Amino acid sequence: MAVKPKRLPTLERLMKGRRSIRKYLRKRISKAMLTRVLKAAYYAPSGADRSGYQLVVVGDPKIKSEIRESCEAADATWHSNATPWLKKWLKMKGITHIKPFLDDAPYLICVFGDNTTPYWLGSTWLGVAYMLLAAEREGLATLTYTPGKSRFLQKLLNVKSHMIPIVILPIGFADERIPAKRIKRGTIVYFDRVSKKQGMDLGAS
Repeated sequence: MAVKPKRLPTLERLMKGRRSIRKYLRKRISKAMLTRVLKAAYYAPSGADRSGYQLVVVGDPKIKSEIRESCEAADATWHSNATPWLKKWLKMKGITHIKPFLDDAPYLICVFGDNTTPYWLGSTWLGVAYMLLAAEREGLATLTYTPGKSRFLQKLLNVKSHMIPIVILPIGFADERIPAKRIKRGTIVYFDRVSKKQGMDLGAS
């Protein structure tokens, strides 16, 4: 009997299903899965087709622990200096300066933007977006984590000074379930000009 090919999820399903995961299983992921996610970044559009970013994948437990220690120190200060509304939101979400996912996730993809290339910041985030969807397709969880301070990553990971730390992506198998994302009612887009008559509520259906 012929084996039916695996049906791939639609783009809409990938976008709805991808959520920010902060709890990870201490379970390895295959090199093939990781490679497919990394390749996705370089399929993304970029300024002058330069792919103005650098990816450093950290799997060494010792280096991950060093990253966690520095991030938690920086985030403790960031949390204490946050505005009242943000402190309230962080508390509601259970987000603190303690970051176990930096140890638990099997890999951390550290993303650096090359500020010598055109449109480097936008290009870098486009590459990140492609990786997020590729990870979701692989059945992997991710989080776009931006520490309170991140310049330490340059020295720790032997990255040149013009490569600016942008985001850390822990990647692995989720140890929590979060419902699929929904677009909030009242999310309005406009056609031609901003006008009540020209608006469409994307969250209405």
